[in-house]
Amino acid sequence: MEKEISRRKFLKKGLIVSAASGLLLCGGTTLIATVKPVIEKPTRIIGEENMQNKTLIAYASKAGSTIEIATHIAETLSKKGVQVDLKPVEKVTDLSEYQSIILGSAIRIGNILPEAMKFVENYQSELQSKTFGIFIVCMTLNQDTEENRKIVSDYLNPVRALVKPASEAMFAGVMDLKKLNLLEKMMVKAMKAPLGDFRDWGKIDTWGGNLSLN
Repeated sequence: MEKEISRRKFLKKGLIVSAASGLLLCGGTTLIATVKPVIEKPTRIIGEENMQNKTLIAYASKAGSTIEIATHIAETLSKKGVQVDLKPVEKVTDLSEYQSIILGSAIRIGNILPEAMKFVENYQSELQSKTFGIFIVCMTLNQDTEENRKIVSDYLNPVRALVKPASEAMFAGVMDLKKLNLLEKMMVKAMKAPLGDFRDWGKIDTWGGNLSLN
């Protein structure tokens, strides 16, 4: 019975997405629908210089919550004497100076963001030879159930097929209408998705603090 209900929810979401997309396209407002507030994507060096223990945290974010989580993890690592370079994935050009790499990505429509997957594809061989960790941020986890954790874990399969991460984490994110475009707002309202900040900072601290970067 539960599987049937889940299937109905999945089909309902698909119909809502299709209807919202069709409505906007037929209305000739495609450009307006896809415009969203610009988020700042900082490049920062966090922690004291330490060439023997240098980590890159590369992130891909749509609305900013993944950036905030990446920054928080960087600050946690810096307290352990690690120098952390924090960069958006599109700004990364070389991995040779890093002993370890952490990739963070938001999830959109069941997928890691394209720029994050491109990063893994471009640097596959380097990631295989270094300590590699990954975290993803997904609103499905606003309800932290075993079923939802299994669903979200499967979103990592495309990465696992290329590189086996030494550590993985899945976090809930933030649903803030002010950071969504018109189409996304329509979808969220139609699906009656919960709004708010669902991040568990204790869980984030624990994962960041337990990372083994050697």
